[in-house]
Amino acid sequence: MGLGGSNPSPGAKTRHGEESGEVTIVKAFLILSFVLILTVVPILPIHAAPTLKSDQAVYTLRDAQVTLLGSGFSNQPYYVWEKGPMDNRTSNTGVTFTPASGGFIPPATGLSITPQATLGTYMVSISTSSSVDNSQAVAHFGIWGTIKPLYQRTETVRVVGGGLFPGSSLKMSIRNPAGNYIVTSTVVAASDGNFNYSYRIPVNAVTETYKILIDGTGTFDIAQQDYVSESRFSVTAAILVPKIVLQPSLSYQRTEVAKASIGLTYPDGSPVVSTISNTHPVVLLQNQSTIGFATLGLADQPNGIWSVSEKLPVNATVSSRYRFELPAMSFDDGSGNKGGPTDVYSDYFRVNNASLTIASSINGTRIQIPFGQVSILSKVLYPDGTPLTSNGTVTVTVATGSSTSVISLSYDPGLGAWHGSYSSSFSDIWRVGTWMLKVQASDMFGNTGTTSYTVSAQPYLIVGIISIIIFFILVGRWSYSRYGRKIYFRVRKEIRRFRRSDRNL
Repeated sequence: MGLGGSNPSPGAKTRHGEESGEVTIVKAFLILSFVLILTVVPILPIHAAPTLKSDQAVYTLRDAQVTLLGSGFSNQPYYVWEKGPMDNRTSNTGVTFTPASGGFIPPATGLSITPQATLGTYMVSISTSSSVDNSQAVAHFGIWGTIKPLYQRTETVRVVGGGLFPGSSLKMSIRNPAGNYIVTSTVVAASDGNFNYSYRIPVNAVTETYKILIDGTGTFDIAQQDYVSESRFSVTAAILVPKIVLQPSLSYQRTEVAKASIGLTYPDGSPVVSTISNTHPVVLLQNQSTIGFATLGLADQPNGIWSVSEKLPVNATVSSRYRFELPAMSFDDGSGNKGGPTDVYSDYFRVNNASLTIASSINGTRIQIPFGQVSILSKVLYPDGTPLTSNGTVTVTVATGSSTSVISLSYDPGLGAWHGSYSSSFSDIWRVGTWMLKVQASDMFGNTGTTSYTVSAQPYLIVGIISIIIFFILVGRWSYSRYGRKIYFRVRKEIRRFRRSDRNL
């Protein structure tokens, strides 16, 4: 055996040959098995994961349906599940489909959009089961627009939607019926893909249809996807909301001013502070008859409180069936907003005859008997302060114990008052004491008033005269009794002397 190596023995060669043959047999078996498998079992196609999306990223309530697009579905029934903006989990929509050739969702497969659909972000899930959502494919879309299609002036338009990439911004524009842009704003989507915007309609806004346009980049499933969408809403004139905030008093006299207060607000609760000038929307009724049209004035601007007032006629029917009425749609704020939607009535109140007020002046509180005089000047006023003039009657009854005298007063336009007088005579000597002067006023409609005054009837003048006469009589008698006879005989003696001297001549 040399250094370089040695030759194998015959036994070793035999074992090596056996091992090589076994390996060859195994390889041949494996190859034959693979060929048989390929021959017997058909080769199944390899499918990609199902894909799903909607034909638009955002929809409006004017759209008919959300059309579903997708591919990669197996040849078996699939069920459409959905989760709305207010839902916590998906629910079976009842929509099912079997893929078309090539694994595509059949055309026109989708979900209908109803006018009552909730605005916001939706999720659509495709499941192979009608009872369990196993989410073979998922997609999102949004429905946006205004909360309601029709708004009154002063109401707030709420624009709500979804389906956008969280945190992305969009440009929102609103155009009025004239085509003018009245709003241009940037709105940011929330973490759930929803967005919202509010716009208060001015009190004098143009009515009819407004357009809202949104555009931006970034839908819920594709951050780089662009979108543009348009929605609409309509604006009408506001219907004002009235209410009685202060009722009339329970009763009034003729010529007084009946009063009440009406609060007027717009649909959003803001106060109404304007109206068409020289209009009288509030009516004063007696039963169902119109008595007059009340005056309306803004009394409390911050709260939209309007005062209602109407002077009651001097000849108003005495009744307890008076009230104020604001007929439906009779009030106009000057911009075409009207109210209220129905007739509004105050409480009933009563109207009574007017009690005339008499203010008299008398020339003193005493009258002498006889030759004395009492002058009376009376101003007669209705409750509203207007004077009773020549269309009325004013008398003064002078009462002195059991006897009375009536004086008729006459109206003096220059003085604006009624005047008259009473002169005492000797016949009043038996009416010494306190005289009651009762002033009575009335008009042709039954409105009346009365007041009384007292004067003292004093006989001091006549007593003084009588006393002086008696004094002089007594003085005369005393003088005559003491000096009368002497004077008489002296005068007589002088007369006789005068006669004798006359005969001697």
